[in-house]
Amino acid sequence: MRSEIKIPLNNKFDLNFSSWKDNSQNIVKTFDDRVVNSIYFDTPDFNLARDNLSGISNRKKYRIRWYNQDSENIFYEIKSKKNNLGSKIIINADRHKADLKDIFSYRNKLLHDKNKKHFLEYINYFDLEPKIQVSYIRSYYEFKNIVRITYDRKINYKLINKFNVKNLNSNDYMNVIEIKFDPKNYLIASELIKKSKFIPKRFSKYLRGLYFSGNAVYF
Repeated sequence: MRSEIKIPLNNKFDLNFSSWKDNSQNIVKTFDDRVVNSIYFDTPDFNLARDNLSGISNRKKYRIRWYNQDSENIFYEIKSKKNNLGSKIIINADRHKADLKDIFSYRNKLLHDKNKKHFLEYINYFDLEPKIQVSYIRSYYEFKNIVRITYDRKINYKLINKFNVKNLNSNDYMNVIEIKFDPKNYLIASELIKKSKFIPKRFSKYLRGLYFSGNAVYF
């Protein structure tokens, strides 16, 4: 598992990130920018969102993800979180077609493949349905080849209803820096954040998407 620390940043202060990154030693770009697209799944009663809002330390998120315009090359992801430690289980859908409502269920024939059926063991709910589509531009960096840094901006939310994206389309006024590292490198990451003078804070794209669509209270 890895530690994850999030730092929200009002997009009016985007230059603050650029200035910090450019003036810091040992921060290097590791990958070209790309658009990240995710669809988050939840139970009909939003149990997973409630767990997150309640601050339950041991929780999961279910989503599918694709990059740029390659919407046929989709990854299924289950993200587990325990306090500040997180891990992900990922499988490639290999251009497999499945109804959104069936992705995290026994009805998805892909999950019966012998190399992928282990994925079913990590699904706590089998009535998951798509709720929010989130898209954003992500930039990738590393500090001393030890700490990963991503910067997400131009975050956009689309409400999904009855498995079709509605016209509701909201842009977030916040960007987010994510610092990711092995727990054994906590002191290195902590010093990096301290010198940045940025303030870590909880930030959930899924919950903010629900908030912008009027389906959750989020601060």
